[in-house]
Amino acid sequence: MGRYASFTAAVKLKALNYAHEHGNRAAGRHFGVAEIRMRYWKKLHDMLMATNSTRWAFCEPKSGKFPDIEKAILEYVKEMHKDGYAVLLDMIRTQACTVSRRLGIATKDFRTSSGWTTRFMR
Repeated sequence: MGRYASFTAAVKLKALNYAHEHGNRAAGRHFGVAEIRMRYWKKLHDMLMATNSTRWAFCEPKSGKFPDIEKAILEYVKEMHKDGYAVLLDMIRTQACTVSRRLGIATKDFRTSSGWTTRFMR
């Protein structure tokens, strides 16, 4: 088994049932996870019971530090696509700089790096 292992909600619930009968440490050894992981899963028990059994994690989409800029850029991209134009990464970066200046966000706080542009395009 690799360094990190991920488990579905169904496996986590099986491990919790085993832990209820035999204890956290024994369940951790049986399922190949740390005892602290068993305690963490116990805290998530209600969520695990309510979710789909094939779910792997409870990660939510992360929002950026400047959601106003991202909303404005998204509208810009939609307008360009609606008008039939191809949108290049440089166009997005330029528009993001313009929007950030218009919103009064300092240049040192918001930088339109190539990484930011790539993450925005996802």
